[in-house]
Amino acid sequence: MTDPAGSLEQRMLDAERRARELAEKAQAEAEKAREEAERAREEAERARGLEAEARARLQVLVEAGVAMAASLEVRSVLAAATGAAARRVCDYSIAFVSGRDGQIEAAFGAHRDPGRFGMVERMATAHLPELEDADSIVASVLKSGEPLLIPHVPKEQMERAMAPGEQLELARALGFASVIMVPLAARGRTLGVLGLVRDGSSPPFGEEDMSLAGMLAARTGLALDNARLYEERDYVAETLRRSLLPPDLPPIPGFEIGARYLPAAEGTQVGGDFYDVFEAETDRWIAVIGDVVGKGARAAAMMGLARYTIRTAAMSEGRPSAILETLNQAVLKQTDENRFCTACCVRLRRSGNDARVTIATGGHPLPLVLHEDGSIDVAGTPGTIIGVFDDPVLTDRAIDLGTGDSLVLYTDGVTDERRNSDAFGEVRLHEALSELAGAGAQRIADGVVDAVVGFRSGQPRDDIAILTIKVVG
Repeated sequence: MTDPAGSLEQRMLDAERRARELAEKAQAEAEKAREEAERAREEAERARGLEAEARARLQVLVEAGVAMAASLEVRSVLAAATGAAARRVCDYSIAFVSGRDGQIEAAFGAHRDPGRFGMVERMATAHLPELEDADSIVASVLKSGEPLLIPHVPKEQMERAMAPGEQLELARALGFASVIMVPLAARGRTLGVLGLVRDGSSPPFGEEDMSLAGMLAARTGLALDNARLYEERDYVAETLRRSLLPPDLPPIPGFEIGARYLPAAEGTQVGGDFYDVFEAETDRWIAVIGDVVGKGARAAAMMGLARYTIRTAAMSEGRPSAILETLNQAVLKQTDENRFCTACCVRLRRSGNDARVTIATGGHPLPLVLHEDGSIDVAGTPGTIIGVFDDPVLTDRAIDLGTGDSLVLYTDGVTDERRNSDAFGEVRLHEALSELAGAGAQRIADGVVDAVVGFRSGQPRDDIAILTIKVVG
């Protein structure tokens, strides 16, 4: 016969056991859920961290790219790259640039702390020749074209990489704990090295940092190459311009001469404006100003042809119109159908206290006479453009100038300059000249250019040339 009390007790024990089991199971499941939640939180934090790092890395490229796109100067390009890297990735950054001979010729640096910019620049530029030694990590990257990552820089290696003295002391002061060096390359050439340095206060560089440095270096290398090409073109253009304009204006008894040339804003191609002043024979002087169609090498060749044809013709031809007729024939003989120019040729002679000038123009703006009282007269007769017709209409017009009068020759870049839809025009030119009445020849030329630049609020769209001839006692 079953014991009811025993059965009840057993049932109670079983119930307690099941309750404990359920509680333990619930606790285990709760612990598991907590662990899974913790893992999920950690994963979310890790994902947010990775996303933030990715955004920061992208921001480096964006910041550097925007800054580099805004300039075509080598220093600005390298300042953009090192500055973006120092703000986002490292404690300081240095860019080394090599010349055409492969030798390191310049260095640029930036620090996370603007107050330490000077220290970085001094460390970068101190003893540049030593950086080409075999032990230099800069030289090894420059010569191999391969990137270099040193997560932990041994003290001995750091000391070998630096020149004794100021450079080594600055490296110690700035910190040199972890380094990335990547080549700056473009179009198959290594142009320099970009260095990223951590001072030991933050974790050492890793492969992801190396990848970012490589992407930054690729963009910097291309921008650097473009900036160099631009600077070289600008230098060549400026050198060619100078060779096609008189280096100095000759002194002419009884006259004061002033000139000003201002290239267009896009100054990497030689423009077509030119002027010249020379003595054709004793007491007979020639002044000429002109404008060749186009820009670049063809315009330069045409300018050279025009200048030297005029000089040669003036030795045998006394009339300005005859000089321009000779130039017209020379241009017509060129094989390029699009070659033509405008020109204004002036013969200068003194006659007592006054001066007689004879003017001929071929498709060029007529010169202006500025009197001492500020009044202005138009001088000369319009003529046919040079290099288009076999029999151009070119007329000599002689006028007398008194002491203090100025003859102003200019190219159409002056009057054609625009501000939105408004042109500078002849009215503004006359107003500018009237305000310059009584000024010297050079001041008049400078004043006209200043007026055009002020109207434009910057460099002109087209080249500008001014030649001023003032009669003096």
